[in-house]
Amino acid sequence: MSIDCKIGLELRDGQGVGRDPGQMTAEELIALGHSAMSPLKALRLRCIDCYGGCLKSVRGCTSTDCPSWPFRMGRNPWRAPVSEERRQLGRELAARRPRGAKNQRQGLGFAETDEGAATTLPASTPEPHSPVVSVCEEEGA
Repeated sequence: MSIDCKIGLELRDGQGVGRDPGQMTAEELIALGHSAMSPLKALRLRCIDCYGGCLKSVRGCTSTDCPSWPFRMGRNPWRAPVSEERRQLGRELAARRPRGAKNQRQGLGFAETDEGAATTLPASTPEPHSPVVSVCEEEGA
């Protein structure tokens, strides 16, 4: 077992068990290879992992009894749609924001879907605009 792996474990009744992530520091989580992300992104990444990286298979998943199934596209289907008034307020606030503000998404580090960013990409992406192709898509599945 690697030293990094031991960071995430504790002994209980003589057995190694996973520590409570809420009781760990950000540095410990990073040492284990994790990064900060929303629960929806984590569920989306789990679904992508389940299908071996094939995004088309995640979209076509038929495991409707899986608790993650409704969230596999990186959206919460239980959330009420945003009202037109709220959208307009967002547009007005965005128009007042200076161009290039730090809190704006620059389009780097996200795999974009029709609904916006659903999944973070590894920090070592080679080119900002290089296409991300899974093995599944290369084989024509």
